[in-house]
Amino acid sequence: MAFIEHALTRETDDCIRFPFGLNGDGYANLRIGRQHAYGHVIVCQRAHGQKPLSDSLVAHSCRTPACVNKRHLRWATSAENAADQTKHGTTSRGPKLKPIGVKFISEELAHVMRYRDIGRMFGVSGSTVSNAVRGQTWKHRPAR
Repeated sequence: MAFIEHALTRETDDCIRFPFGLNGDGYANLRIGRQHAYGHVIVCQRAHGQKPLSDSLVAHSCRTPACVNKRHLRWATSAENAADQTKHGTTSRGPKLKPIGVKFISEELAHVMRYRDIGRMFGVSGSTVSNAVRGQTWKHRPAR
């Protein structure tokens, strides 16, 4: 948490990369007591206040998930965040996973590999793999 406090006091336009634990998608992953928290969310809350809407999320103006610079973070809607991703070229839209790939992942890989490792094989995030396997995306595929 000391690094987060340090990041909150820095006045720079450069990315401030969280140098410690990152999750499979590259975001700062903290443990506060028994709770897990994301560094960019903590910084956004401290610098810009609590979520304005229950479905608000933290958007980066940079392309760096590990960045915890308060100047690069803001509360946004899903649509605003998607627009940022399209502008930055970091969108997950497009034919990254094909139906045959989702079938193979669900039936052959998901029970023997971590989602983040599968994601690296297919050029997507671990959460994209998790969502596909659980039927959150690719709804035409049965959930495991």
